[in-house]
Amino acid sequence: MPNPDREQSRIANNRLAVAVVVGSLLVLAAVGLFYRTGLGTALVPSHGPAADAVPLFGLIAVVLLVLVVWSWGRLFSWFE
Repeated sequence: MPNPDREQSRIANNRLAVAVVVGSLLVLAAVGLFYRTGLGTALVPSHGPAADAVPLFGLIAVVLLVLVVWSWGRLFSWFE
């Protein structure tokens, strides 16, 4: 008999993976839209981010990249 707690954990991980995949696709579409319409220049300051905020932006970018890679890997593992 399967462990119900483990099954719930797998379902929760799959939901998170699907949510991140869909979210990354939406962000990619929004970035493309901003690029094509020119709205990106209004959102990004011309002189770039503040120097003391760069490490935080780097940490956020790394965490988001790891999360996106994990979720896409999880999604592709369903088709094996």
